[in-house]
Amino acid sequence: MARSLYTDLPLTSPRSIRILRLDAVSAPTYPGEDAGIRLSLRVVDLDDNPRYNALSYTWGPPSREDAARGIDSTPTRRIKCNGESILVTQNLFNYLQQLIYGDNHMEFWIDAICIHQGSEEQNRQVNLMADIYRQAKKVTIWLGKADEHTDRACTFIEKFARSWAIASGTDHQAIVDELKQHAQLSALASFFNRTWFRRVWVVQEVVLSQAATVICGSCVFSWDDITEVSHYLATTVSKQEFHAAGLDLQELPYKNPAKMAAVRRDLVKLAVVGKYLERDRDSTILLHSLIRFRNWDSFRGHDKVYALLGIHKAALGLEDAEPDSPLYPRYEQDMCKAYIGIAKYILENTSDLLLLAHVEGEDFQSIPSLPSWVPDWSVKGTLGLGITGYERFDAAAGTEAYVKPKISNDLLTLRAAKLDTVIKVGETKEEVDRGRPCVQWLDILNDTKELYHTKEQRQDVFWRCLITNTDKNGKFPSSDLREEFSSWICGRTETRGSEWIEGARNFHSLYSHSLLLRLFSTANGLMGVGSQSMETGDSVWIVPGSRVPLLFRPSQSPSHEEARWRLVGGAYVHGFMQGEASERSLLFETICIE
Repeated sequence: MARSLYTDLPLTSPRSIRILRLDAVSAPTYPGEDAGIRLSLRVVDLDDNPRYNALSYTWGPPSREDAARGIDSTPTRRIKCNGESILVTQNLFNYLQQLIYGDNHMEFWIDAICIHQGSEEQNRQVNLMADIYRQAKKVTIWLGKADEHTDRACTFIEKFARSWAIASGTDHQAIVDELKQHAQLSALASFFNRTWFRRVWVVQEVVLSQAATVICGSCVFSWDDITEVSHYLATTVSKQEFHAAGLDLQELPYKNPAKMAAVRRDLVKLAVVGKYLERDRDSTILLHSLIRFRNWDSFRGHDKVYALLGIHKAALGLEDAEPDSPLYPRYEQDMCKAYIGIAKYILENTSDLLLLAHVEGEDFQSIPSLPSWVPDWSVKGTLGLGITGYERFDAAAGTEAYVKPKISNDLLTLRAAKLDTVIKVGETKEEVDRGRPCVQWLDILNDTKELYHTKEQRQDVFWRCLITNTDKNGKFPSSDLREEFSSWICGRTETRGSEWIEGARNFHSLYSHSLLLRLFSTANGLMGVGSQSMETGDSVWIVPGSRVPLLFRPSQSPSHEEARWRLVGGAYVHGFMQGEASERSLLFETICIE
C-alpha cells in the first residue's frame, strides 16, 4: 500500500483515526485496472464525535467454497484512494462494490484502508478499536457474496424472527418441522459456516456496537435476528443431527452468535452492578471472553487476546491502555511473554482462580516454555467443563479462606489439599461422539460401587458426569434425562442408524457442550470428568479460590528444594462440587506450580 497515502494524512492526536468516503464510480483508465471504486480518506478525532459507520468483515475468503476457488487475504484488487492506486482484498472489494449499488453516502471506518498496516501506528490504532466500534453509528457486518444456500437460509432467519416476535405456537411448530428438513439444515450450516462467524476480531466489533446490520449478498437483516436463531439452534439441535443430515461440521459455528449475545448481556449486567451497587469490578469479563472465544480464528496468536481487550476496557470504563500495560497490544512482543503477562493480570485482578481451570494440560499447549498454569489461547478448542464461569459449583466451600497466589519467576504458589489419585481414565467424549466404542467407560462404570457414596445408583452418576450434572439452564438436570441417556448409550453400543437421535435430543445437546474431556475414576471410588490431557497417576486437589477441583501432575524437572507440580486443568468430581470436601479431614499445604 502506498506509503505517501498515510504520510500525507498523519494521525494528529492519540485518538485520531482515518475515515473514508465513497466518491465516485469510474471506468478503467488502463488495461487491467479494476473499474468502479474511488475513495477519499480524511483524519478525524474520536473526541469530536465524528459520524461514521464501521465495517466488520474478513480479510480472507468469506467461505470455504471461496477458499477452494483460490480467494485469500492477499490484496489483489485495485482501487483509487485520495488519487493513489492501492490494493485491497477480494472480499473487501466485493463489499465496496455493494456499497456503490446501495448509494451510501455515509463515511466508513475500514481497518485495512484506515490503518497503515505493519507500521508503528498499528499498535496504537488497535488500542483504540473498542472506541472506534463503540462510537460508530452503525456496524455493518459483511458476510460475503451470496451462494446457492443464501436465499433459503435468509428466508428461514426472517421467518423465525417473525414467528418468535408474535409468539405463535403454530408457527413455532412449523419452524421445528422445517428444521428437520435436510435442505434447511444444509442451508443454515452453509450460512453459519462462513468465515466471519469464527473470526475472533468480530466479537468486540459486534458486542460493542450501537446497532448492527448484516449483509449477505443482497440479503439484509438485523443482527438480533441472527442471535435468536443461533440461540435456538444451540439449545435444541446437536452436531449429531447435522451429521445425520450428511453435513460434517467439525466445529459448531451456529452457536457463535449466541455466545456473542451472552457477552453483551454480561456487559449490561456489569454496568448495572457498577452503577447501582458500587461494588469493585474485576477482570472476570476478560477471562470469560477468552474462554468463550478460544476456538475462534485469528491470523496471529496475539490476537486471541488483543481482539478481546476492548470488551474488558469498555466493561470497566478503563482509559486507553498505556504502552507499558499488559492491556496494550504489542505485536513485536514474544507471544509467550504476552500470554504470561495477561495471565498474571487476570490472577491479580480477579477474586478467584477460574483461570487455572482452563489450562487443560499438555495437549493444549504448543508454545515452548509456557508455564503449565498459563492457558495457551492460541490452541483452539471448546475446552473446559462447558459452563462459563462455573458459578454453579463451589468445590472448596467451607475449607480454607482464599488467598491470592504468589507469582515469582513464572512460578505460581498456592494453597491446596489432595483429595484423591486417578487410577483409571477412559476414552474422550469426542472419541465416543465420533463412534469409538466406550470400552474403558464401561470398565470404569463396572468398577464403581453399585451405590455411590452420594447414595445414587452408579448409572445415574455415570450419565450425570458425562454432562457435568448441568442442564441447558445451568441447573441440576432432572431424572427425566435418564430415559434419554438410555437411548443415547444404546446408540453408542449397538449397530443402528441415526433414529436414536430423536429419543436423545436433549441429552446429546448437553453432552455436546464439552467434548474434550475424559471420564476417570479414583483410588477411593470417585467418578468424574477432566481434561483429555489427564493420565493415570494424576491427582485431584481441592484449591481455595477454585470452584472446581484441579488436576495436578508431579513435575519431571530436575530436583528442586521443594516438590513442584504441573497443572493439568479443572475437573468435575461427582459428589464433591458443592463443598462436600469440607466434611473430610483434608491436609492443606502450600504447593509450587511451574
